[in-house]
Amino acid sequence: MAEELNWGDGNYERTARTLEPAAEVALDTAEIAPGERVLDVACGTGNAALAAAQRGARAVGVDPAEALLTIARDRATAVGADAEFIVGGALDLPVADAAFDAVVSVFGVMFAADADGAAAELLRATRPEGRAVLTSWVPSGPTSAVGRALVSALPASAAAPARWGDPERAREMLTRHGAASVRIREHTLPFTAASPDAWFADQDLHHPVWGWVRREVTDERWGQLREESVALLSDANEDPGAFRTTSRYLVVTARR
Repeated sequence: MAEELNWGDGNYERTARTLEPAAEVALDTAEIAPGERVLDVACGTGNAALAAAQRGARAVGVDPAEALLTIARDRATAVGADAEFIVGGALDLPVADAAFDAVVSVFGVMFAADADGAAAELLRATRPEGRAVLTSWVPSGPTSAVGRALVSALPASAAAPARWGDPERAREMLTRHGAASVRIREHTLPFTAASPDAWFADQDLHHPVWGWVRREVTDERWGQLREESVALLSDANEDPGAFRTTSRYLVVTARR
């Protein structure tokens, strides 16, 4: 049986820095106002919570990885942000019902093992007439293809859970759990490196998912996965002189 993915392994903070623009998009979409209570679910190193605090909100971040919360707390202290970070999972949020004006999750709740349960928890924590906003990768493009190739090498029991990249599925789940309306928009985020091989090597060195898969497969299989992945990235490269790929993601807004 494969070990569980631990997002505190490696140096996820490197990846988190590249995702900061999406946190700003999520907060813009949520129309965060000063004084509001904002919950950042699966907050990681605190991108959305800290950005909400900088907008004058009172922010709380929840994540199961204590190592990432330590980084988030250090970041909050460094900038004097009004943000609290607590251990907890997306399927059992340690917060009261209807406690937040806005609940956000930036590429976080999409990894929950039970998407339906996560939808219920997002809306449970949102006050009446409040809003829940989450971002999720669209399951297309080279980086998504690489992710699928990696996870497909794991035992079936460790396969990635169903995600939020299907707009109609996301809309149905949120509506069923109490959303009065659901709006879905598509945005993009670029990833760059010196070359396709360099991008994969950086993920291999620092990203928790890459480390997770590498520990579960043989050296020979890992070499095959690397070769397959670099080929996928090369075929879709937007910058012949280096590496660039533009990944698409959904911004899903549910209003209670």
